[in-house]
Amino acid sequence: MTEEYINPYDMSRFSIAEMNLLEKMRSDSRILLNEVVELKTMLREILDKDIYAARGRMEKIRKFKEDLQAEGFKTLEYLVRTGLGLQFKDIYAEVITGMISIGESAADISLYLDILNSGSSVPSEVAKPIEDLISIVEGQAKKLEELLISLNSSPQAAPKDAIEIEKLEEQADEVYRNTIPHIVKNLSRSPDTMVPVMEIIERLEGISDTLWRLSIYLKYVAMHRV
Repeated sequence: MTEEYINPYDMSRFSIAEMNLLEKMRSDSRILLNEVVELKTMLREILDKDIYAARGRMEKIRKFKEDLQAEGFKTLEYLVRTGLGLQFKDIYAEVITGMISIGESAADISLYLDILNSGSSVPSEVAKPIEDLISIVEGQAKKLEELLISLNSSPQAAPKDAIEIEKLEEQADEVYRNTIPHIVKNLSRSPDTMVPVMEIIERLEGISDTLWRLSIYLKYVAMHRV
């Protein structure tokens, strides 16, 4: 794997550098997906009152966040070393830093889940939408990995993956809009529960938006590679 400067006019080495970069980004997206899966499991453990399992799950989520940061910065370093000749280097940098940011936000959500794990009771009218949002984000993260694979092997398939991510983002928006009234109705007299629940809902919706935005960036790249 070359990490030398890639001349903009050396198209053969340009292609190798871009393929290597996309593979690194795909690997980063898998770490992100694993973190989201752990977050989903942690929520289920909290709802099932499995306090100690949820505490242990939080540590796994933190580890995935740290792994994503470390690997993401390595990917950025590779981009800097080889990417002067890459036409879409700025877009790739945005996607890499976006994934790191999502990993940090997911770890923050685990902290708020841990507050709920301390004894707060979450009404089913609120718990169900949170589960739905995490499942939607999980689906988007899976599609992001598939999009990166498509971009590296069959770019013509990448826009379809981006469309699927957009559809999931629309579902997340709908869940978010419908959930806010239930939070106000059921939790306004319990600020100790309402505050972490609102933070969880807001951050999950923000993650969904970010995944959609990153998919749009990659779709633009795919449109120029078909």
